[in-house]
Amino acid sequence: MIDKIKILETKILSDNWYVLRKITYEYSKKDGTKLTQSREAYDRGNGATILLYNKVQQTVILTRQFRLPTFVNGNETGMLIEACAGLLDKDNAENCIRRETEEETGYKITEVQKIFEAYMSPGSVTEILYFFIAQYSKEMKANDGGGV
Repeated sequence: MIDKIKILETKILSDNWYVLRKITYEYSKKDGTKLTQSREAYDRGNGATILLYNKVQQTVILTRQFRLPTFVNGNETGMLIEACAGLLDKDNAENCIRRETEEETGYKITEVQKIFEAYMSPGSVTEILYFFIAQYSKEMKANDGGGV
């Protein structure tokens, strides 16, 4: 469908929290037709998430956090129950998720298994999220957790 893409212009619209760019590009379709479009792309970096589970207890560990975008989109409290996650911050995905797991949950996990990776909202966000699973046990509890 698309044969060749050429970036014509990139403008930074915001770099306050992360980076929002307006990108104008041209692409050539296989039939030779050239189209020019502009889109905005939000770059917040890549991240990792993990589902911690305990087979014996038949439990999982999730976190509860305030998320402003959900609040402004109708979530009355802005609070979400979610899997432990964090941005890579120039780290590799496995090291990131080990660090985030200990920071957020207090568990120092031993073995992690990557199950897949996916673009989270590819129409507007550049982020790739790496998904992991790991078993936990009470013996792995290193601190109270709760995040930084």
